[in-house]
Amino acid sequence: MSQLLLLDKSAYARGAAGANLDGEYCLCAVSRWEMLFSARSAADYVAIEQDLAKFRDLRMDAETFATAGSAQRDLARTGRHRVPLPDLLIAACAQQHAADVVHVDRHFDTLASVLHFNAIRL
Repeated sequence: MSQLLLLDKSAYARGAAGANLDGEYCLCAVSRWEMLFSARSAADYVAIEQDLAKFRDLRMDAETFATAGSAQRDLARTGRHRVPLPDLLIAACAQQHAADVVHVDRHFDTLASVLHFNAIRL
């Protein structure tokens, strides 16, 4: 079984899916919505949606949200809890599925200090 690589929008926008990383690229609902949010028109939305269809989806559920809440609480102890909520949820999903997060976003380095996933910076 290959390593799961959860794509963040920051990496997707920089062509991470074409990077030579060893593993299976995946999305979760939040990362998918972030990418679609960036569409500049209805046609662009459809094009992005079609491109994203090739990626496996990782489930998000009550466990994901509970993990995110615990991580935010842990970060608050050191005053580092003000990470964007989408990043918090993506990181929690990565931990839940034993996936690595492929990113170009410093928040994932912070989140990796309280959650169990590898933050792979492009």
